[in-house]
Amino acid sequence: MLHMKTGRLLGSYFLYECGRAMYFVLTTWILFQWTNDPLYTGLFVSFGFLPGMVSNLFFGVLVDRYSRKKLAVAAGASSVLILLFLWTTFAMGTESPWLIILVHMLLQTAGSLFRPALQALTAAIFPKDALPKIFSWSNSSTITGSLIGAGGGGVLAGTLPAEVSLGVVLLLFTASTLSVMQLGEAPFRKEQQKHLSFFLDMKEGFRYVHHHPLFYGLFFLLMIGQLIFHTSLGFLSVYTSAHLLQGAFLYGLLDAVFSIGGMAAGLLGTWWWKLFNNSLAVWAFAVTSCGLLFVSLTNNVWPAFIGFFLIGFGTSCIRALLQSVQQMASDPAFHGRLSSLRMLANQSSVVLSGPLFGAIASTSGVSFVFLWLLLPAGAGILWAHIQSRHPDFQAVTNQRTA
Repeated sequence: MLHMKTGRLLGSYFLYECGRAMYFVLTTWILFQWTNDPLYTGLFVSFGFLPGMVSNLFFGVLVDRYSRKKLAVAAGASSVLILLFLWTTFAMGTESPWLIILVHMLLQTAGSLFRPALQALTAAIFPKDALPKIFSWSNSSTITGSLIGAGGGGVLAGTLPAEVSLGVVLLLFTASTLSVMQLGEAPFRKEQQKHLSFFLDMKEGFRYVHHHPLFYGLFFLLMIGQLIFHTSLGFLSVYTSAHLLQGAFLYGLLDAVFSIGGMAAGLLGTWWWKLFNNSLAVWAFAVTSCGLLFVSLTNNVWPAFIGFFLIGFGTSCIRALLQSVQQMASDPAFHGRLSSLRMLANQSSVVLSGPLFGAIASTSGVSFVFLWLLLPAGAGILWAHIQSRHPDFQAVTNQRTA
C-alpha cells in the first residue's frame, strides 16, 4: 500500500514538472525570439511570481484549514484551464509577448497553491522518519520530469508549431491532476474543528515563525537557493541564444543537464545529509558557486554543461533537504502556512531581482547575471555556516533518516 501511494505521489510530481519544464522552455524561447530583448525575460520571470506575493499568505491558511488533496486537485485543474486558454490563443493566432507574461502569472499563481498543498499532504500521509527519503525521491521525480520536459521542449520548439507543442503540455498537466486525485486523503485533524478567523489563522502563522527563529534562517537560505535556481533557468534561453549563439535544441539540452544535476541531488540527498550533517547547506552553496563561476567565465558549450549541472545539483540539494528540515522541525498544523511563507520569501526575491537582472543582461551581457549571482551564493555559504550551529537545526540534522 505504501509503495502504491509513493508511486502515485512521484507520478504526480513527475508529470506536473515535466509539463511545467516543457511549457517554460517553449515560452521563454518564443518570447526571446520575438522580442530579442533580455529585459522581457526578466519581466517574465519577475511578473510570474508577483501574484504569489499576495496569494501565498492566503493559500497557506487554506492548506492548513481545508483538505490538502482537494486543494491540490483544484490547483491542478486551474492550471489545465489556464493552459487551455494559452493553447487557444496560439491556435487562433492572437498570441503576444504580454499575453504570454499574463498567462505565466496565472499559471504561477496556481502553482503557488499546488506545491504547498501537495507538500503538506505528503508530510501528513507518510511517516515522519521517512520524510527525508520521500522528499528526496519527490525531488528526484520532479527533476526527472523537468529533464524530460526540458529536453522535449527544446526538440518541440525547433520542429513543431507552438500550438502542437502546447497541446502536449496540456496533456501532461491533465495527467498530473488525475494522478493527484488517486492519492489518499490526509487524516482528519481535530484542530480543524476549531477554526479561528481567516486572518487570525494567518497571524498565528507569523507568530509561530516568530517564536521559532530557526525558520527565519531556513527561509533565508531557501530564498537564496530559489533565487539562483529561477534566475539561472529564466535566463538560460538568453544565455544559449545571445551568449553561446546556439539554437533551441541546445537550449533544451542545457536545461536538461540542469535537471540532471537536480536529479542527482534527489538520488543522493540522503547520502548528502549523512555525509555533511549540520553543514549540508554550506557545501550545497559551495557547489552552486562553482557552477556559477563556470557559466559566467566561459562562452564554450562544454564548460557551460558542467556549470549548469553544478548549479542544478547545488540548488536542488538546498531546496529538497532544507524543506525536509523545515517539515521535520515544525508542527504539522502549520505545514501549509510555513510552506506558503517560505514561498512568499522565495518569490519576493525573484520579483524584485528579475527586472534588475534583465537590465544587466541587456546592458552588460547575460554572463554578468551569473557573475552577480555569486553575491547571494556567498551570503548563503556564510549564513549556512551560522545556521549549522543552531541547536534546533542540529537536533533535526542529527536525526537518523530512513
